[in-house]
Amino acid sequence: MATAALRPSDQCYCLASRRSARYLTRLYERHLAPLQMTSSQFSVLSILHHEGRATVAVLAAALEMERTTLVRALKPMKLAGWVNDAAAVKAGRAAVLTLTAAGRRKLERGIPLWQAAQQEFEDEVGRDAADRMRTLALAALTRRMD
Repeated sequence: MATAALRPSDQCYCLASRRSARYLTRLYERHLAPLQMTSSQFSVLSILHHEGRATVAVLAAALEMERTTLVRALKPMKLAGWVNDAAAVKAGRAAVLTLTAAGRRKLERGIPLWQAAQQEFEDEVGRDAADRMRTLALAALTRRMD
């Protein structure tokens, strides 16, 4: 479809990204619902698993999230026993977050559900389109960070 034929609101990159993000969030959260885990929580657990440990600032940057928003999002994860910052040396340093054993188990149980969400999205839009979407989204972030 030619750009000129689109409604003005459909030409907005920001709105298109937000609408897509809301759609994808609903899809992933539907799959993760049996674990009572949100897609954001799954992402936090995944990043902490990959990194091994991270400060709030590092984790927020990886998630493209404000630190204060992340701190609020971490509270229920700490209460659930998935994330720990108790081992952090807080004497003038930022707290270091790590996954607990319960957090690793939660992540392991979530991976097949996440894979099912990935597959559903690929089935809906096609593998090539899904790959292009992810590549373009990551390229926009990479260019901004350079």
